[in-house]
Amino acid sequence: MAIRIVTGGIAQETNTFQWQPTTLEDFQTGSSGIHRGQEILDLDGTGTIYGGIVAEARRQGVELIPTTYAHAVPGGRVTRHAFETLKREILDGIRAALPVDGVLLGIHGAMALEDEDDGEGPLIAAVRELVGPDVPIVAPLDLHTNLSDAMMAGADAFVGYKHYPHIDTPETGAHAMRILLAAIRGEARPTMAHVRLPLIAPNQSMVTTWQSPLKTAIDRAREIEHEPGVLAATVLGGFPFADVPFAGVATIVVTDNDPALARRYATELARICWELRDDFTIHPTPIADAIAEAMAGEPGSVYVLADIADSGASGTAGDGTAVLRGLLEANARSAAVAQIMDPEAVAACIEAGVGATVTLSVGGKHDTYHGEPVEVTGRVRLIHEGRFPILGPMGAGTYASRGKTVVLEIGGPDGIELQLTELRGHPHDLNFFRCFGIEPTQRRILVLKSAAHFRAAFEPIATKVIEVDAPGISSPRLERFDYKRLRRPIYPLDPETTWSPED
Repeated sequence: MAIRIVTGGIAQETNTFQWQPTTLEDFQTGSSGIHRGQEILDLDGTGTIYGGIVAEARRQGVELIPTTYAHAVPGGRVTRHAFETLKREILDGIRAALPVDGVLLGIHGAMALEDEDDGEGPLIAAVRELVGPDVPIVAPLDLHTNLSDAMMAGADAFVGYKHYPHIDTPETGAHAMRILLAAIRGEARPTMAHVRLPLIAPNQSMVTTWQSPLKTAIDRAREIEHEPGVLAATVLGGFPFADVPFAGVATIVVTDNDPALARRYATELARICWELRDDFTIHPTPIADAIAEAMAGEPGSVYVLADIADSGASGTAGDGTAVLRGLLEANARSAAVAQIMDPEAVAACIEAGVGATVTLSVGGKHDTYHGEPVEVTGRVRLIHEGRFPILGPMGAGTYASRGKTVVLEIGGPDGIELQLTELRGHPHDLNFFRCFGIEPTQRRILVLKSAAHFRAAFEPIATKVIEVDAPGISSPRLERFDYKRLRRPIYPLDPETTWSPED
């Protein structure tokens, strides 16, 4: 009789400084999605965790029973109604599938609810209560997981991404499936140990396309995974824009029934991160300096100006105007901006029609953190439905959907091409330009509202990437945030913070 594994989950990354909550509708809108039943299995072959989970289940000849998998773009705290509705669907699906041999959960690791700081812990606990203590539960985790005690108490094993940008999601899903199957078959008894450091880090210090401090620890984790008795070794950078007590850097090691070995390696990885704690500090470039450097570059150069403080992948609205204002003040040429969310401006452009010249107040309308609205005059060059395929390497085989999208030419065809969108998004793929008639390799300046995911696709074409110092709720300048619930002391906010393996 085939092994029966049930799967489903809820995945969302919560920026608690985003005032707008994430509702059930948000799980169904734009690039988000709720996959039910066969729709989960249809993710086979995509650049998602289920691209690896489904493929590994098929390869090993096990029966994978899908329930509900809901994912939303990063945003504010998830409403209780959304969480309970989706949790109920998942539990109903598991209940209908019983008895099962194992559970593979699709979660993120940094979800917070409107009335509770931990979203994943209660979901795992509810699944555990339903299936009982003897059915193994395993889950892949995002590299930005904020690891809670409830998560550790409820699951048998976690394995985290090792790349940022997250180009290894299918591999991580497959890895989680292999650990689960080893437990079911009696080939291993997953045993976890973790260390949670008093260290909070900006996202850019976790990027793995350069030798960041987190990558140094991850490189060692890869070596540890080849040691006898080790099933998985994970380094989590945490998500610093969640004001929750357990936010920050953590390590997890899973062994085959060897808690001492798991503890030793988890501590070793934590020590690496702690010794490099000063290297986690990021110093973004002033906007005017970044633009001036790009404009002075050699002909044919492509400069990527990363608006890392207004990254949709970190839960912002994506309507910040500071970089656009800088481009206008510098009279920048051959510049393309992806993107500014402004449904009002989009509607005005659509009403005016392609070819019309419009004067608009754009951006700066969602909150007070990302700059004031900017008045622009431009020609409506394109109106697009805003749905297009992702080429990869990150997320290949999936689709982005930003709602109605307008390309506004400011200062003529060789001036500034500004994308205005109805919905939030994070431009991490070359198709965020090409699908709108903009060839990124032929523009001097590309402005991307993205923390790091853009690097997978854009670093290969960029002369230089410059992270700019703009205002916003995903800024690497963590001292700007008014933390209320974060545990203290924590480094670097509290420079006197100490840690030792005995803590």
